[in-house]
Amino acid sequence: MARLTWLPLPLCFSVIFFLITLYINSLVQVWADRNSPYWLPALPDIGHKLLPYFSFYAINNYFLLASFLLVIIRYIFQRDIRLIVFRRWLFVQAVMFIMRSISIYVTSLSVPLPGCNTTAVGSPPIEAFYIMSLIHATCGDVLFSGHTVTLTLCALAWTTYSKGEEHYPIRWLWNKYKGINREITLGRPGWLFPKLDSTGDPLSFYITSLLVWMFTILGYLFIIATRFHYTVDVFLGFLLSKLTWDTYHYYIKTLAERRSIVITRFFLWFEGYGHPPADAPVSLLTGPSYGLQDQQEQPEHMEEPSQVARPGDAKEMSTSVEIKKRKLSKKADDSAQKKKKVQFSLKNDENEKPKKLDFDSLSSSLKSRASEKLAQVAAAKRQARVKPDPTMLSNVKLIKKQLKSKQKQMESKKKKKHINIVQDKENTTFRQRLKERQKLRRGVLYDMADKSKKIWEVLRRDETTSEVRVKLCGELMKLIEGNVKFLSMAHDTTRVLECLVQFGNEQQKQYIFEQIQKEIPTMSKSLYAHHVIIKFLTYGTDAQKDTIKKSLHGHIGCRVLEYCYNDICNSAERFQLVQEFYGREYAILKTTDVKNIEELLASKTATGQRANVLENMQENLMPCIEKDLLSTSIVHRVMHEYIRNANEKGREEIIDAVKEKLIKMIHSRDGARVAIHCLWYGTNKDRKLLIKSLKSFIIKIAKEEQGYPLLWTIFDVVDDTKLVSKVVLQELMSSFDEVINDPHGKKVLMYLIAPRNTKHLQYDLVQLMKTSDTLATSKKDADIRQHELFEFCKSYFLEYFTENILSTLKDGFKGFMMTEMIERLSPDDKLTSFYTSLSSVLSTSSVEPQAETNLIENQIAHNVLRHLIIADGKRQKKHKQKTTLVSTLLSSISPDTLRTWILCNRGCFIFVMMLEHGQPDECKQIRSLLVPSAVETLKRQTFTGAKILVEKLLSSSS
Repeated sequence: MARLTWLPLPLCFSVIFFLITLYINSLVQVWADRNSPYWLPALPDIGHKLLPYFSFYAINNYFLLASFLLVIIRYIFQRDIRLIVFRRWLFVQAVMFIMRSISIYVTSLSVPLPGCNTTAVGSPPIEAFYIMSLIHATCGDVLFSGHTVTLTLCALAWTTYSKGEEHYPIRWLWNKYKGINREITLGRPGWLFPKLDSTGDPLSFYITSLLVWMFTILGYLFIIATRFHYTVDVFLGFLLSKLTWDTYHYYIKTLAERRSIVITRFFLWFEGYGHPPADAPVSLLTGPSYGLQDQQEQPEHMEEPSQVARPGDAKEMSTSVEIKKRKLSKKADDSAQKKKKVQFSLKNDENEKPKKLDFDSLSSSLKSRASEKLAQVAAAKRQARVKPDPTMLSNVKLIKKQLKSKQKQMESKKKKKHINIVQDKENTTFRQRLKERQKLRRGVLYDMADKSKKIWEVLRRDETTSEVRVKLCGELMKLIEGNVKFLSMAHDTTRVLECLVQFGNEQQKQYIFEQIQKEIPTMSKSLYAHHVIIKFLTYGTDAQKDTIKKSLHGHIGCRVLEYCYNDICNSAERFQLVQEFYGREYAILKTTDVKNIEELLASKTATGQRANVLENMQENLMPCIEKDLLSTSIVHRVMHEYIRNANEKGREEIIDAVKEKLIKMIHSRDGARVAIHCLWYGTNKDRKLLIKSLKSFIIKIAKEEQGYPLLWTIFDVVDDTKLVSKVVLQELMSSFDEVINDPHGKKVLMYLIAPRNTKHLQYDLVQLMKTSDTLATSKKDADIRQHELFEFCKSYFLEYFTENILSTLKDGFKGFMMTEMIERLSPDDKLTSFYTSLSSVLSTSSVEPQAETNLIENQIAHNVLRHLIIADGKRQKKHKQKTTLVSTLLSSISPDTLRTWILCNRGCFIFVMMLEHGQPDECKQIRSLLVPSAVETLKRQTFTGAKILVEKLLSSSS
């Protein structure tokens, strides 16, 4: 009696063993990732040099899952060996997990993927479960590749146990599609159809094995191309997997010849062999035959066992014979059943009677079917003999006429009713009249639009689940079918289409897109329909977006074009859109060999070509300026390109046309640059009109990322400082708190105090401002202009810093603004209140690290205070002031508080700065404060500031 292949306990053992080793491997991955030398560069690798870098590394997981699913689908329906295959595959995979855990634990290599950021950052036991589920990934688990192991074992499982059984479902599907029923026997055996043994069972099938290994090798290449592993990791993964797989199958094949040790007994149980005799032959599928070969002799026409199957794939001979017998008996039954069927036909001639059938020779089912067919034919003949009554036909036509007339009357009455309601403003509400107007305008489509809006009201809500959205999108598609263009042109129904484009599936989006594809230019200019185009640019496929981009060439739908230019197009596509302003030649034939207008103009070497391009740009820009279409980025770019490259006359014409409309352009980078060029090259009259047009918008411009450099330009080039003070500075100073707390506004204030100082201001913008130095449009000296502007606003700065000294000390940018201001103040400026405010804040500070008022140990406040002392020292040497910051600090802060500063490193450096930049009498006062009592304390301190302060004190005393 043959043993059963259903062995649940060994299979359960394989599953548990697999899951345990998988978790251990994932846990070791987390450990290896956190101990990986990320600071080392990737090792030299020949695979990384030969294969181009492919950034979509998630494709490796897709290959792994696909190979595993293919093996499951291949063997899940093959009952005789499926549990054996899965059991062995899980066991070998678990062994490989153990080997991999050891290898990545003992050796850590540098990460091959540049810029790899691990997602497994949580607790290692928890992250191990995420890695098992392919949710999180690590970077440092190299040597060797686990993905390669899984791909290789899946390919080996397919090629080891499969002998061509997958050909039969493929053949059945092919015959089902072609409507035939025959064997596919064209070509060489083993390629297009399996090679069979003497009993008719499949022996080998090369084509599927070849395809499986091609798929596996492609997976290897993707692992290397994505820099997921080094090439040696892939090679070792393949080599170890193949050796382990072959070793396992050789071991279980020779189990009966081995000694009865613990491992042998385990595999005898695991493979279901029990305790066979030593001379019993072993099959890899059903175990030892236990003398089965003696009970049934092998037929003479059978091939040798080596021809029947490869080692690891053979079936028992008795099983093959029984399966063959069942196949032959089934074919005999099918042929006998076909012979019993009777073919008959019934003629449709009325004069000829149907032939009588021999019902005795038919089965009961065929008798009933033949009777039904005869009854249907007789009924058809009776119906054909009946002729239509002319009177009845005329009555039917009359009834149809009356129905049409009645329908027209009802529609007319209904229309009159709607008109009466619309005109009756006294007894109806606005909503009622609006509803009736829509009914009149939309006619029979009103109900469809009304139902679609009700569905849209539910579909657009955030709390609507994805399952409900799928159902609602399906219902909505049935309603709007054939009416997409109608819905897109109304203010309420266009939102229905927008929502469907956002939440619909690919087929639904494609249907809507096909309906509107020819109307894209028209819809782009529509007040309501252009929103649908914008939705497709946001949620559509790449092909749909490309179609919309191409359809915009030669047409202008302002909002759609603006959205496409700013958010969808890349730099090359933007340049192609801009080229339509360069002339008809570029509107039809786009140039792709240049990247910007400068390269294009440089390529125009023939006489007049450069001038023609600039002339076309001016002709296209002037209508936009006249129509006040100055809010779009594409117009800003063309205008910036023109004003950069035009001659003096062309530049003057553009400046004269746009000088009072620049406020609409400052929100974009190119628009702000146009305004700057207008200030550079405009006359004094142009500048005056430009500045007046900015009135009441100064605060907004100062807080605008692209706008604040325009105010710098005004400070640099406008000679009329009274006008600038009245229009620009007065508005800035009236909202001083708002401006100084804005990330862009505070740069405007810093430019007033320290113009073109690259320590505090952006380098490239400062270089841009220096362009105006080469122009001859400003006559006043730059130092005089800056001094006059600073004189107007210095009192506002001093007042703010005095009242907000604590917050200023803790803000680095404000603090350096304060130090620059102190250095620029004149001798007439009263700083007593400022010094007193600063001293009172410092006197309350503490040396505890956690104290909020600890300004001495605060890094930012300490740095600001040091620079204040330096700036005050420079100012004192320049103007010979009696009242200084150091003297105020020494007189206002109590000696006990001052002595506490030496207990921290930064406090000691404050005293060092006082000694270096203070007056001689101030240094003497500091020495008298610290030398008698604090020197010994300072010598016991270990930080650097104490050592330097001791040296300064002792050198001063000597």
